[in-house]
Amino acid sequence: MRAHGMNSRSLGAGQCGQRTRTLWPGLVLAVLLSGAAQASDMGEARGILRAEHEAILSSRLSARVLEVPFKEGDHFDVDEVLVGFDCAGLDAELRATEAKAAAESRNAAMQNELLQMGATGQADADIARFKLREQRARVAAIQEQRKDCQIKAPFAGRVVEPMVRPNETPEANAPLIQVVSDGALELHMVVPSCWLSWMTRGSAFGFEVDETGDRLDAEVSRISAAVDPVSQTVKVISRVDNAPARVLPGMSGTATWLSSGDGEGRRCGVTSS
Repeated sequence: MRAHGMNSRSLGAGQCGQRTRTLWPGLVLAVLLSGAAQASDMGEARGILRAEHEAILSSRLSARVLEVPFKEGDHFDVDEVLVGFDCAGLDAELRATEAKAAAESRNAAMQNELLQMGATGQADADIARFKLREQRARVAAIQEQRKDCQIKAPFAGRVVEPMVRPNETPEANAPLIQVVSDGALELHMVVPSCWLSWMTRGSAFGFEVDETGDRLDAEVSRISAAVDPVSQTVKVISRVDNAPARVLPGMSGTATWLSSGDGEGRRCGVTSS
């Protein structure tokens, strides 16, 4: 199992009743930059909520899908099977290879006994030993392939979108299911770089969600290591705890850093008295 193609994310549009299937990071950045253009004058910043962990899972196998037990919106626990494949053919190949390995093991042992009795040469004994190693390596390779017969959840969370159905045969490494984690959300914002004069990790603020009207408490957890020299903005990621269940990844809103009474101190080029 591996995470496949983190380039696309299912994210909500800016207004209720409108939804896009996928929103590319470039478009997300454009939305955030448009908010950053007003942030220095308003003392506010636009942001988009994302799950702390998200992934599009795939498999190295190309086999018939037996089960996709979870549907859109369903909750799952860590290590639960999200996609199961028909691996009967792989199982049969494994049994045959294990039998060949057993035969080569017996042959290698016999050649070693003959060598000790002087009834065979060193080359024959070496070849038998190398053939045994080859068969054991093939067994290990098939056992590694079998790990992809079941795609298990890397974390507890919810299904965004199943991308395959039972009885389909997707290509190897094709996207199978998109999932996001439960629990805390992350708030991604692009803010004026001059805000770094006062903003630090741990800075607390409020965030109002457009879609639901909920007012959430957030705290800056990470600040990008570089400022964009053209727009003079910087990306900020904050942690949002205790969000209501109706607040979902992809929702957007406005972060307010200070009350209106002292908001002047957060405008670029203005110093608090």
